[in-house]
Amino acid sequence: MSEAVVIQLIVTAGALVAIILGKVKLDRIGRDARVSREQTANEHADAEYPNLRDELTAMRGEVSAGLGRLEAGQKRHDSEIGGIRHAQRQQTDALARLDERMEGRDAEQRREHAVLAKRLDDHLTPTT
Repeated sequence: MSEAVVIQLIVTAGALVAIILGKVKLDRIGRDARVSREQTANEHADAEYPNLRDELTAMRGEVSAGLGRLEAGQKRHDSEIGGIRHAQRQQTDALARLDERMEGRDAEQRREHAVLAKRLDDHLTPTT
């Protein structure tokens, strides 16, 4: 066999291997594409949008508007919570001041009772 024939057989065998491997790869890609199409196609009879991309594009405005309403509600809640915290701090401060006044009055009453008790003891003690 001549050298040219051997080279031609090697080239032909290499081309056949490349064709077979390429076909296997293309078949795998085709299967993946069919699976992807099945998962994204909207096959309902009354479907407004033919595929998932069109449906998502159409929903973008609705989602954006919903997000705007959600953010506005969040800001309102933050403001309301801030007001509640402020009122709570005011009440806590008022209670602390009331506690201080009550403690002062209790101490004053104890002093008055002590003075009265001493005067009563002095009055009731017989003098010699």
